[in-house]
Amino acid sequence: MRSVLLVDSTDTTSIVELLSSSDFTVTVSRTVTQALDYLQKNHFDLLITETSLPDKTGFFLIRFLRKKLGQKKIPVIILSSRKATKFKVHGLKIGANDYITKPFVYEEFLVRVQVQIRILSLIENTYNTSDRKKIESSIMNRPDYFFGPFRLNYQQVVLYKGEEKVQLTFQEFKLLVYLIDHKNQPVSKDEILDKLWKYEVGSRTIYTHMSWLREKLKCEENPEGYIKTVRQIGYMFEVPE
Repeated sequence: MRSVLLVDSTDTTSIVELLSSSDFTVTVSRTVTQALDYLQKNHFDLLITETSLPDKTGFFLIRFLRKKLGQKKIPVIILSSRKATKFKVHGLKIGANDYITKPFVYEEFLVRVQVQIRILSLIENTYNTSDRKKIESSIMNRPDYFFGPFRLNYQQVVLYKGEEKVQLTFQEFKLLVYLIDHKNQPVSKDEILDKLWKYEVGSRTIYTHMSWLREKLKCEENPEGYIKTVRQIGYMFEVPE
């Protein structure tokens, strides 16, 4: 089930019902500030945003998402009452994938949402396949790593919780592997940036990925997850020796 963050200060009841009936989970935000908080603490497969919001504009949100958070892959649809061509061009230039004006036909809106999800799935499949090939030679001989109810299968590039697969992005997988390789040792944010990111991103990007990964590692045995924040240093994957 794909997750959608809908940012709109107007009545969103009909949109939420439409997306929910099509097997999407929808989180609604009324402001850009609230949306940024959600984006930094949760994973979403699609962002739908108005341009006119109480605190900042949807354009600001998109720029922050692409440049500050470094999230290039998540598709963004602008859903706006602004119909002028200049707004559409501006939105697409700064990183939106589609621009839909209000009022709209629900069937068309849903199809355009599904198109963006299909494109995302193709990108994820291609990305994961190529990246799996890149790391296969270095980890193919590693045995599975067990901690708590989890099992990390290096060869399959998969994390299991019991018999259930835990959905990880490839960046989350690399991050988990790096932390496990340095288990019970604090690693700095600068070190993580240098080793795991090939392009320039801010510390907020690391915080976001750590938050996603920490959430996925929570369990009854360890309700806080296995990733600890080490003040003034960075993070540590903590497990009993």
